[in-house]
Amino acid sequence: MVIIKTTKGEIKGVQESNYQCFLGIPFAKPPIGDLRFREPQPMDSWESIKDTTQFGSIPPQNYKDIPPINQKEDEDCLYLNIWTPAADDKARPVMVWIYGGAFVIGASSRDRLNGARLAVHGDVVVVNFNYRLGVLGFLNLSGIPPNIGVLDQVAALKWVQENIDRFGGDPNNVTIFGESAGGASVAILLAIPASRGLFHKAIMESGTAHPTGFRPKRAREGAERFLSKLHIEKEKIDELRKVPLKKIIRAQKRIAGGVVQVGDVPFRPFIDGKIIPEDPIEIIRKGKSSNVPIIIGSNNDELAFISRLLNQAVDDSVKKSIMDIVQAQIQSLGIEKKKLDKLIKIYKEVMEKKHPKNSFKYLDAFISDYMFGIPIIRNIEAYVKYQSNIYCYIFTYGSRTNGAAFHTIEIPFVFGNLDTTDTQIGAIGSGEEEVKLAKNVMDAWVTFARIGNPNHNGLPEWPTYDLKRRATMMLGINSKVEDDPIKDIRKAWDDII
Repeated sequence: MVIIKTTKGEIKGVQESNYQCFLGIPFAKPPIGDLRFREPQPMDSWESIKDTTQFGSIPPQNYKDIPPINQKEDEDCLYLNIWTPAADDKARPVMVWIYGGAFVIGASSRDRLNGARLAVHGDVVVVNFNYRLGVLGFLNLSGIPPNIGVLDQVAALKWVQENIDRFGGDPNNVTIFGESAGGASVAILLAIPASRGLFHKAIMESGTAHPTGFRPKRAREGAERFLSKLHIEKEKIDELRKVPLKKIIRAQKRIAGGVVQVGDVPFRPFIDGKIIPEDPIEIIRKGKSSNVPIIIGSNNDELAFISRLLNQAVDDSVKKSIMDIVQAQIQSLGIEKKKLDKLIKIYKEVMEKKHPKNSFKYLDAFISDYMFGIPIIRNIEAYVKYQSNIYCYIFTYGSRTNGAAFHTIEIPFVFGNLDTTDTQIGAIGSGEEEVKLAKNVMDAWVTFARIGNPNHNGLPEWPTYDLKRRATMMLGINSKVEDDPIKDIRKAWDDII
């Protein structure tokens, strides 16, 4: 047991053999009752020692059809977790993780996000936290503060600034990093005024400021549909605060779908003129984003499950159903038909050469690039006009079940958690090659957090990105640097995204 005095009171954590952890630390008042649909409020001080040896509740989400997080869901969810080699005065780099999940699922307490191994391996302090999801965090309605989930993230970073030195961390050397919606959150925090000075480096994994992703009209329409499901009028926000939680989440799920819709959930960050004053990509393009070192990248086969499902479908009716869903998603992107037909033709030609035995590969490649690959390049192109310390990667390690570097597959390598239950669902190996790759990834992320440069002896020299060379680290079992690795496809998107 170890006791630390925070700015609000003393907490009790766990002393392990080579690290200490503090789980379920409240960084804001529970957003329940009258505080539902309000900005995070500072915690009151407490007198007795608070037990922080167990994770707090996770944000309400109710997605049992997705690999579940077997923990209590509750509105009282604003907790953070810390793993540190020692709560001393060493002033280590601090790495603050933001989880993904399309802004409707996720939590900081997944097994693969346990920060102990990364903290010990890199001699850093690792922090992660919960933030409100779905309608509770991103409801676009008059009378409700906008983008509450983003404000939760800002509140957690402020807590880190005020307290992390008590846990052996340096508040003047904080790196924020995240995956998918967490990567998009990092991009938002880089852009918005509310987070200025709260961090000093940033890593975006498979997520960034999508050029078409911050639609206030879409968010407003989703909010109005949500109210309609509950039979509540727009101006009666107080009634909304009294609705039972189960009813709220049930109504949200009817709109968002049983499985998260690809890039089309209305309950996500939106331009509000205040917290997110304008489209983050435009803030970046104007040079108003935080000028900090950046690592940014994606995985080689983000949405590989699409072609896998199509190839596995024996029944033609099942195959047609999957194709209809995918094609509807592509049509919903709003790309002009002539341009869309040209894009599909290019993808088919490229993918037939790369994957001659998988005729549907062009579909998941197309949507993956729309959601991740091309927006990442557009963000880099915007950042690089004003700063030179940007490092790009494509993660190439393929699952042992299907050979694909699918969405989220890099996370266990970042944290060194190759043997956790939710990692093995993805059939990630834990042999000598995987252990070496995990070490190389952790070393790159930690070295970057320490000095703003990911280069170390385990990898080839990793150059910064520029618009002439477009150097990209192909990060995998045999890592190598390639210049402009998706040149043909990148150019095909030039007048679309």
